[in-house]
Amino acid sequence: MDGGSSEDVVGKEGFSVGKYRSPGVKHHFSLLEKLRDLVVGGTEFKEKVEEFFGVGDDVVLKRHLEKLPVYEDKVGKQVVEVYSHVPFSNWGQSVHNTPKYTFLPTTTTGVQNIVLFAQESDLRVRCGGYRHSWANIFGETGEIFISFVGLEQVTTLPDPMSIQPGNYTGQGVPDLKTIELKEHTTEGKRLCRVGVAVTNEDFRRWAIHNGTWALPVDVILVEVTIGGVNGPICHGAGRRHKTISDYVRRIEYVDCNGKLQMVEDEKWIRTAAGAFGLLGVVTHITFELDEMTYAVMEPRKVDIGLAIPPLSKHDIPPELRADWWDDENADEMIEKANVEFERRAQDDYYSEWFWFTYQQRAWINTWNTIPLPPRSSPPPANFHPEYPTPSQTFLQWLEGWLGGVLTSHPFFNALPGFWQAQLLATMGMAALPPRFGEDETPTIVTPLCNALHFRRGVQNMRVRDMEVQIPIPGKKSRSDGGQEEEVPDWSTVRRAWWDAINLTYATARESDNPLDPETPMRLTLELRIMGGSDILLAPQRGNRHGTASIEVLSLPDAVADEEWSVFCQRLADRWGKLAPEGRVRPHWAKEWEGLRFGGMGTGDGGVGRGAREWAREVAYKDALVEWRGVVEEMGRSMGWGLGEVERRFGGGVMGEVVWGR
Repeated sequence: MDGGSSEDVVGKEGFSVGKYRSPGVKHHFSLLEKLRDLVVGGTEFKEKVEEFFGVGDDVVLKRHLEKLPVYEDKVGKQVVEVYSHVPFSNWGQSVHNTPKYTFLPTTTTGVQNIVLFAQESDLRVRCGGYRHSWANIFGETGEIFISFVGLEQVTTLPDPMSIQPGNYTGQGVPDLKTIELKEHTTEGKRLCRVGVAVTNEDFRRWAIHNGTWALPVDVILVEVTIGGVNGPICHGAGRRHKTISDYVRRIEYVDCNGKLQMVEDEKWIRTAAGAFGLLGVVTHITFELDEMTYAVMEPRKVDIGLAIPPLSKHDIPPELRADWWDDENADEMIEKANVEFERRAQDDYYSEWFWFTYQQRAWINTWNTIPLPPRSSPPPANFHPEYPTPSQTFLQWLEGWLGGVLTSHPFFNALPGFWQAQLLATMGMAALPPRFGEDETPTIVTPLCNALHFRRGVQNMRVRDMEVQIPIPGKKSRSDGGQEEEVPDWSTVRRAWWDAINLTYATARESDNPLDPETPMRLTLELRIMGGSDILLAPQRGNRHGTASIEVLSLPDAVADEEWSVFCQRLADRWGKLAPEGRVRPHWAKEWEGLRFGGMGTGDGGVGRGAREWAREVAYKDALVEWRGVVEEMGRSMGWGLGEVERRFGGGVMGEVVWGR
């Protein structure tokens, strides 16, 4: 410093990063110091977390200072927080635009006033939830964007939400963050009104604190809003369960005239519960909850050839053929494994399988539930009131953060994709139970909502994600009583699973450089079994025997290497042949817009149809006619027309698909 020696600079005091901090040192080393304090310090945890992630003057946001007539309250004293021309990027970093105004309302009145302002300014309004998004279902440049999460929180990685202590009651909080139990519907079921800004972590903590009621199904992630999960018709797992939107009983939304409306008619709710924000701005959702139960988790790591067995042992690529493959009883082993797979897929409350790229074993996470014991009874064996435990949660959160730091670093991205996948797959499998040194057949009993959210901090690491919903066909079978009945045909699911695995190895073999084989899928293949859906625009609608929800995940670097899109297209071509035209449908919130569907896509040399055209004219052709008819009926009752709602909330990709223009 200033030409002095290190001894001149440091002197007798020694070197402290807290005393001599350049901007880079200040950012990186302060994280390590605060992390140390979190682990070994004696200060109050919440304060340290807030200090750890406080950005202060380091983050510059362009606050819009003009006096806009947009207030949170009816008396015009509290102004809605608003910014102008702040660039928007979704969590998957696949969508970019610059809204004219970004509003952050906390009350229903605030939302109403935003819509009225949009009406006066003739601007469209689109909303965003919180992360876990890839599809371009947002707004466009020059429009109004509503975020239900603060801009600092929604743009900060890692997110401390899951490691901050405390309960969540849903009371004494802003209007859009409330949780209220309502009337009972039938025995063992009760309604619950939830603000759209409530996160899954908020709701999980509320359910644990409440101890009586829980959503029967949910996505794994906690760093998402309830509104963001429900809007694009997301789902959980288990063949007895439908999408999350199927458990909606009331929708409260602000219409194109700024009026608060409620939908609870059984016919209308099938339209409004999964509407992508095209009807208006949803403020509260009333779900039907089940009585809380305990999940009995029994995670397993099983040889890939026996986890979801192929139709023939020859479908297993040579690289994954274990010693048993040459056994004279190999076919019997596959058949026995298939009986176990079908039992889990057909009957278990929750069913999910993971395969990390190039790994010899798959991770099986299927489980059932048991009732809560009477309060006077002791808890069951292996009971974990909090799972993961606070220390496990912190480690999971830390793994996600370090994974995000690692996979975004130029050095890591300079590695061959093959070795990126090998490294991450090894780490991923090691992090899942049973871990090294643990019982190979563990049993973990925990409240249902903990089991649904068994991983925390997942959103600290950005990924790319393509997912489709494949209908499970039926086949004729005779029951024990001799009656002929139609049962699920699981061969389609097995074929879909091995299509992805074999394409992964085929892609690697086709590479020009054997030392750097092409590896588009650098993270994981995931399969969930779920039911159908009654929601009009749900991809699972009409799947009487259930749905195979199957997805592939990779790193942003696979996109930069120009490997990802081609792989997704080739896989979509294969999966699309497993059901009649238009019946294999992508998850609305995942990557689908750039794909081509119908016949053969670009991956196999054909052209197919563009995703928007295919969705509008093939996959959802009849459903869209029905959907628009119901919306028109709703509008006549509520005082608005199709043209008005389209002009205020349409536009963009979903507007083109749903409205046909």
